[in-house]
Amino acid sequence: MDSINTDILVIGGSANGSQAAMTASADSVKTLVIEEHSQIGYPEHCSGLFSYEGLKQIDSFPPRSVILNHNVKGAYIYSPSLRLLEVKKSSPHAIVVDRAKFDQFLAQKAMKQGADYLLNHKAINILRKNNKWIIHVLDKKSGKNKKIISKMVIDAEGHRRTIAKRIGLVKKEKRVFVNAAQFYYKNVDNLNIEMVELFQTQKYAKGFFGWIIPINQDQAKIGLGTLELNAAKKLEKMVSEHFILKNKLENAYIYRKTAGRIPVDGPVKKTYTKGFLLIGDAAGQTKPTTGGGVILGGIASRIAGKIAAEAIKKQNYSEKFLRRYQKEWKRQIGKNLLVMRWVRNYLNNLSDNTVDELFEILLKDRVKSKIEKIGHVDQQIKIVLSLLLEPSLLPFYIKTSPQLLQALL
Repeated sequence: MDSINTDILVIGGSANGSQAAMTASADSVKTLVIEEHSQIGYPEHCSGLFSYEGLKQIDSFPPRSVILNHNVKGAYIYSPSLRLLEVKKSSPHAIVVDRAKFDQFLAQKAMKQGADYLLNHKAINILRKNNKWIIHVLDKKSGKNKKIISKMVIDAEGHRRTIAKRIGLVKKEKRVFVNAAQFYYKNVDNLNIEMVELFQTQKYAKGFFGWIIPINQDQAKIGLGTLELNAAKKLEKMVSEHFILKNKLENAYIYRKTAGRIPVDGPVKKTYTKGFLLIGDAAGQTKPTTGGGVILGGIASRIAGKIAAEAIKKQNYSEKFLRRYQKEWKRQIGKNLLVMRWVRNYLNNLSDNTVDELFEILLKDRVKSKIEKIGHVDQQIKIVLSLLLEPSLLPFYIKTSPQLLQALL
């Protein structure tokens, strides 16, 4: 069996995996990334909508060739009965990217720092021996097995987290996933490239929402997430029946389809063990409200890369040393993830009629202005805390107190 030695092995060449590799290799530590697919970025799972501020926070603002739309200023948010809440910033707040090219851009940044990549290589087993990890890998192109010996492992393999289960870091407990589907359309009518459109509707998107993300004047990514199975069928139903969507798509056609699963049950209890760190979807570092994992997961991944590199230099792979990773990512993003999970649970407990009542209050000038001023796609804790203290919402909270309590529990 062929054998490869490295200081740090990153399992998964996703955006989070590349962020970790980029940070680790920047400290001149030998870093290897293995990716089970033949191309970085495929299959594509994400809508590719990122905030300017978030991308700058993880030092990953892409070149123009990766950006499809750089003018997103806000969102049209529709209630189940089509009440419209318009939230808009005075200047562009977010960009839409080609997600595959974005992941490739991050991988190239990591390689420029010195990280190596092996494509078509899938981790299938792992064991610890002599203070190192021995990872058994399948070369999917040749069909041969390889052995990678590494002092540190950073697991970015996604929601399946097979390797983390094998070492007992996470259990095989039932998780909460949103099943997502997204269709790329051409010849879409009445698109505003400055505004994303969001549809809050249990009828089509149980436990999540639907969306239109404009690429240009007549192309868009249209999708939904649902706690139910067969998201593609739900999306087909929504675009054919929903009043706004069916009118926009009367002359449109699909030229591409993508799908994926998003963990929305929050972070796992423990994200480290001897010589091993868990990041991204595998660690539950995705936003339960929107499913986004690139920004907050990227913050945690950069922390993981830095601490893994320090562990190599100090030759200290103990749990006590690596505990710093969990302490630091929780300090930076833990409260946000906790609040987002609570908000998602709360919204899921509300009927469509009750959500319409909520929209009536949110449409009031005072509340709407507060959302526009404080609202942020990545730092949702600020607007949530502000709305909790909003006097006009108090009667609604009292009315829905059973749902509030259930969400908290």
